[in-house]
Amino acid sequence: MITIFLTFLKIGFLGFGGGYAMLSLIFQESERLGMTVQQFADLNALDGLIPGPIAINSATYLGQLYGGFWTAVAATLAVCVPSFIFVPLFLHYEEKINDNWVLTAILDGIKPASVGLILAVALSLMLLTVFGINDIGAWSKASLDWTSLLVLGVVFFLDSKYHVNPVWLILLAGVIGGVVYYL
Repeated sequence: MITIFLTFLKIGFLGFGGGYAMLSLIFQESERLGMTVQQFADLNALDGLIPGPIAINSATYLGQLYGGFWTAVAATLAVCVPSFIFVPLFLHYEEKINDNWVLTAILDGIKPASVGLILAVALSLMLLTVFGINDIGAWSKASLDWTSLLVLGVVFFLDSKYHVNPVWLILLAGVIGGVVYYL
C-alpha cells in the first residue's frame, strides 16, 4: 500500500498538462508496479467511460487491482494531495505568476511536450493492439491484427467525419471486440 501511495503521490506532484498528458507518467510508473500493457489499455478504455479525472480514475483502478479497497482509497488520496497544496499557492501568487515572462515562456514550452507524451502513449497502445508488439524495436516480430486495425479505422472515420461522442465509439469498439474475440 505504501509503494502505491508514494507512486501516486509522485505522479500527482510531477504530472503536468492534464490527465492525458499524465498518462505516459502513469504508464511508466504502473509498469514498475507490474501492470501489463494490456491492463493499461483496459485502464485507458475505462478512463473514457467513467466520469472523473483520469489521474484519480487511474489511481483508484491501480490501487484496487494491486491492493484492494483501502489501497485504492490511499492511491486516490495520494494523487489529490498535490492539488490541495498547489491550488491555494497558485491562487495566492496568481498575479505574480502571470506577470513573470520567464515562467510563462516555460509553461508555453511545456504544452507541446504534453502533446508529445499523449501521442507516445497512443502509439504504444496502437503497437500493442494492432501489431502485437510492445515497442517499435520489435517490428520484425509484428503480426497484424486485422480486426483491431478495422476497429481503429472505423472509429477514426466516425470521429473525424461525424464527430460521434467518444463514449459511443468506445462502446462500439468494445462490442466489436467482444463479438470477434469472445464469441
